[in-house]
Amino acid sequence: MNTISKRIAITGPFADVNFGDYAMLINNIYDLDIKDITLFSYDNDFLRTIKEDYLSDYNVNIVEVKLTDEYSNCIKNDYTFTPIEILSMVSNYNELLEKIKNIDVLIVNGGGYFNGLWSMPHRIVRLIKIIAPILVANQLNKKIMFTGNSYGPFAKDSGFFASLFNALSNVTFGCRDNLYSPMWARQVGVKDNDIRNIPDDLFLINDRILTQQITSSVKSKDYIVMETYLPINFIEDNIHYFKNFSKKMYERYGLEIVFLPLNLEHGGMQQAVYLNEVLENYDYVDISKKGYLPIQDAVEVIRNAKLVVSSRYHALVVALGTETPTISVLKDVMGDKRYYYNKNCGMLRLVLNGTNFDERYYIRMDYLETLDFITNNFNEIVEEQKKNYNAQYISNKEFLKNIREEYLNEIIN
Repeated sequence: MNTISKRIAITGPFADVNFGDYAMLINNIYDLDIKDITLFSYDNDFLRTIKEDYLSDYNVNIVEVKLTDEYSNCIKNDYTFTPIEILSMVSNYNELLEKIKNIDVLIVNGGGYFNGLWSMPHRIVRLIKIIAPILVANQLNKKIMFTGNSYGPFAKDSGFFASLFNALSNVTFGCRDNLYSPMWARQVGVKDNDIRNIPDDLFLINDRILTQQITSSVKSKDYIVMETYLPINFIEDNIHYFKNFSKKMYERYGLEIVFLPLNLEHGGMQQAVYLNEVLENYDYVDISKKGYLPIQDAVEVIRNAKLVVSSRYHALVVALGTETPTISVLKDVMGDKRYYYNKNCGMLRLVLNGTNFDERYYIRMDYLETLDFITNNFNEIVEEQKKNYNAQYISNKEFLKNIREEYLNEIIN
């Protein structure tokens, strides 16, 4: 896209040191290629790091959304906020107002945060900080465009999201799956005419990101990528599964394990370090020094792997984009697997549209069972998936590229 003078602001969960969230933001900014950007944030420190590493050529203004001290109601379960209550919580409302007055469009960055998980007490404050700029933009009748988001599942919080979504005008809801999200969005009053199906914000990665310097090297030549944020005590209690997996994958297939953390501490880095102490034929990408996983590093490691086994959705997305065989293990959210099934299978259905693929080769229910499944069926898994990276896949990828470009052009025109 050509650089133009359009002024944009972006809100979303990208202040988290979680690979998919910040990577989607950077990819969107590079694809839009608009130089003047305001980022609304709930944590400025990490965004400053991202700005320094990826956005030095852009005029980026980071604005922290601040709440008053009297927002204790927002941690109560089952409370339905109206937009005016949320706006009343914002202590720097006038700052947000002035920033949004000077933009042309507010982008609600992609992700999976409009759901019952993010309305829970441990995340509701961050969600409200994401929502506040949307409501201010709505007051000013600014164009509001959601990029590749998932919606739902909702529970008792459906009234809260209905109150939010149905208060918005001049809005388009980008939806990254055509499985459950449109259905769940309708349940909270979103109209079909306001929903646009587009790919995930990270499926098609900008070439300027991929040509940046790789900061992590992998010694192994033949390897599978492993990622998980299973609790350390669970891994310790079941370490024989991991040892058996490491041993047999090397003996049978000549494959080592490269652990790729997508987050710090218990989000992946602690697991990587612990497994390094107990497994043979093993290596890991150390993201602790950098403080996050660079996008180009993740793509390079996944692209050269023979297989990816992961708990996180965006490992699946990158694998599908690089034609790497991948198995995603669904975690429970809100008591069942609908949230991750919707995201993961929804992505598969977009990328493999028109292909009669077997979900069982891509999606599993239990991590330990998955290790055994890979050990005993590795060649079959790879063969089954490789045949699906065919002419239909290439056609689908081009189709999704065109859809994304058209949507982003609507944002900047």
